Amino acid sequence: MGRWPVLLAVLAGVVTALPFLGKKTRYDENEARSLLNLAAAAYGTSHDSCFNKSFPAHEQHRLLGVMQHECDHLDSICESYVVVSEPLQKLFVVFRGTKTKTQLLLEGWQSINPGVDFFDLGNVNRYFMNAHLVLWPEIEQIIVDPKYKNFPITFTGHSLGGALATLAAARTVRQGYRTGDEVKVVTFGQPRVGSLEFAKNFDKMITYAFRVVFRRDIVPHMPACQKNRTFISETEHGARPCDADALDKHYHQGTEIWYPDAMDHGALYIECTGLPKNEDFSCSDKMKFYYDQTNSYIWDHRHYFGVRVPEYGKTGCDEKMIEGKPGIFENVMCWFSPSPNCEEHILDKTEELPVVPFEIINMPPPVVRSAVCSLTFIHTCFILLFSITIF
Repeated sequence: MGRWPVLLAVLAGVVTALPFLGKKTRYDENEARSLLNLAAAAYGTSHDSCFNKSFPAHEQHRLLGVMQHECDHLDSICESYVVVSEPLQKLFVVFRGTKTKTQLLLEGWQSINPGVDFFDLGNVNRYFMNAHLVLWPEIEQIIVDPKYKNFPITFTGHSLGGALATLAAARTVRQGYRTGDEVKVVTFGQPRVGSLEFAKNFDKMITYAFRVVFRRDIVPHMPACQKNRTFISETEHGARPCDADALDKHYHQGTEIWYPDAMDHGALYIECTGLPKNEDFSCSDKMKFYYDQTNSYIWDHRHYFGVRVPEYGKTGCDEKMIEGKPGIFENVMCWFSPSPNCEEHILDKTEELPVVPFEIINMPPPVVRSAVCSLTFIHTCFILLFSITIF
């Protein structure tokens, strides 16, 4: 056999392997894009339209049920829905994100209070726990139904929805309804759900768990983790990594997938498998956040894979949907730091910013004036309380 056929065979093997070079995890961007459509659909009522944009018709995804329940003493509504594909023998459990300013307020307030134990796995945010408890019974009925009991389950959601997806997945495995290998969790802009102890136990049970984070989305950094005070930053006011030994403090579960610049097809993303585990300091945790840039942080939270998630879902996943008015996060932040962009209902996309904004990392923190929490600005004060230690 001559040299050329051998060389061509080797080159063909290299070319075939190229898409997988450097891959560290099982993260699948195509899967994540489809799941983002499902997460967006939770904000609206046109679920079928979003299914059609996400999956081929022959997979026959259909809605099994929508769960809507009051989940706090201010009568906020939490929502989830379940989708099945009989041909693929798969279930999808999807949760909606935060919808009202009062709901946002209570989420933050409960993060300040001590957590509550989640089935001996560790402490979790009380608001997330309460929301889980009111939605779970109907979800449980479906996943234990004999028709579907052998179907693997994917849990997903955006923002608060990601937190609730995490709890539902953990309980599903904890109670033996599925093995860890039969459960996937993919979330978008998810806040920290519970303690380091919870995160460690979650990771032992479920290995396919990815938290997609866009650029400088601030919500994945809420509630703040306990910072490692022994770390010496390169700059006087530089960021510090999370303390991987503080068992009772807020900490992420699952692997972060960070898109540091853009989320169009082919955009760079980083599989954050470094240290501290789950809070990789070479990814979004290395950034500092400042109040005068808050609008851009929230813009990033609302936009994933090139769409404004809530509005996209409300229009049945129509990619031509209008930008819409600011959501609750933008409104709260605009109260705190008003700007012409707020008045015009247009937020700066910060597309001109570098991948890692060193000018933000290196600048001294702003002086924050003391303020009294009046009724008019209670939501603003909540944001201060909820996020003060991450800035």
